[in-house]
Amino acid sequence: MATFEAMREVERYQLKIAEKHYTNKNYKVALAEYEKFLTLYETSPGAPYAQLMWSHTMVHLKKPQTALREGFQSVIDYWPESHEATVAAYCIGDAYRKMGEVKKAQDSFEFIIKEYPSTLLALRSKQDLLHYAKLHEDQDKIIEILKDLTFKTERTEQTNGACVQASEELARKYFFRQEFEEGRKALATSYKDGKLIEVVHQMTVQTMQHLLKDEKTKAAALKLGDQLIASVRRDAAEDPEHAKGHLYRVAALHAMLGRPSDVWKLYKEVEEKFGRDDDLRGRMAEWNLARDKRDEARRLFAEFDNVVVGQERIAGMFKEEGKFKEAIAVYVKLLDLNGDGAAGYQWAIGGCYESMSDWRNAIGMYRQIDDFPKTHFAMASCHRKLGEQQEAILLYNQCKVVDNAAPRASIEIGFTYEEAEEPKNAIRTFQLTCKRYPKSGEAARAHAHLQNKYNINVTLGGAEDE
Repeated sequence: MATFEAMREVERYQLKIAEKHYTNKNYKVALAEYEKFLTLYETSPGAPYAQLMWSHTMVHLKKPQTALREGFQSVIDYWPESHEATVAAYCIGDAYRKMGEVKKAQDSFEFIIKEYPSTLLALRSKQDLLHYAKLHEDQDKIIEILKDLTFKTERTEQTNGACVQASEELARKYFFRQEFEEGRKALATSYKDGKLIEVVHQMTVQTMQHLLKDEKTKAAALKLGDQLIASVRRDAAEDPEHAKGHLYRVAALHAMLGRPSDVWKLYKEVEEKFGRDDDLRGRMAEWNLARDKRDEARRLFAEFDNVVVGQERIAGMFKEEGKFKEAIAVYVKLLDLNGDGAAGYQWAIGGCYESMSDWRNAIGMYRQIDDFPKTHFAMASCHRKLGEQQEAILLYNQCKVVDNAAPRASIEIGFTYEEAEEPKNAIRTFQLTCKRYPKSGEAARAHAHLQNKYNINVTLGGAEDE
């Protein structure tokens, strides 16, 4: 510290004694030592600091009024250009705040901002005044302080975070008042170029979503939305490289505002300017699906340049509609088009057969898939539907060689024995499930089933009774 280095050795020694007692919370002794320093070395470079610490000591001794009148104020009066004067001014405001004297605290913070505008304590004072303004719901004062922090406060490494936060808060207030351009100007002090566009869009959309929740504020949401749409259209005109993306943003905004016809117009505009690609076809298809225009959606998927993706969407649509034969036909076609996705298509075909209760064909399809033990569980389920419990049990027993599949296979065997009306074997299997896999969820399930259905209590774990 430059001040400390400028002091004579005897002055430094005296200040160290006072500091030691202050640090050890011997405040009465510390007070006397600071007074001694001020008496002996009133012209020392360390005098403002000693007076400041004398004031802090008075606060600790529960004498805040004395600290204010004879301590902190004296620092300001005698050494107005010193760093300690700034600290003392803030301490006065802080003391009044702790004493509950809000008006005096506010006046103190205003004094700091006026007299020491370039200091960090001026920034802190603005934040304190902002706190009071919010506490009293003084919207005009809130806006005034936020504008100061956003547009007037010098941006430094120390102040930037507070200024950015203020610019965002100010922008939100403007957006809620549908003053879009003012909000954008506030954010422009903190963000540039693409990042500015992103933040403006994100914050405006969040505001719109909030306003749309209440019918009373829906008109405000629409007004704000139209302002954002106009801005995004300007971005599209000024940034041809990313114009398509901007237009899709406009379409999304119209969708949020409940304007489907405008969404479709945007898609047609994109098509006219950039041509029709799979991205646009997909968006158009989804628009038609949302309006239950399924044939039109299917036609668009059929136009995909990426045939595999388009056919997958068509197959999925048939499956959703319960048109399983049509879905199977498309999946069979996909097996030829995309061999890498064969397993997924085979699973889908098997699922379609199951939905049609065509258990035999489902088993045949699952048998072609190399995905043990998943396929065996699927085939076993189909055999049970056919009343072929022994075939199912054989498959479940094969699954037990896989450790993480064994508990499930064990309990399914128990339920399969029940279906075959073999209660003794079922009970024994449920008991073995409890004993062999005591920490599994299947063991807990088997335990509860034995109690509820057979009134049998078993202990989880322990020796097996073979």
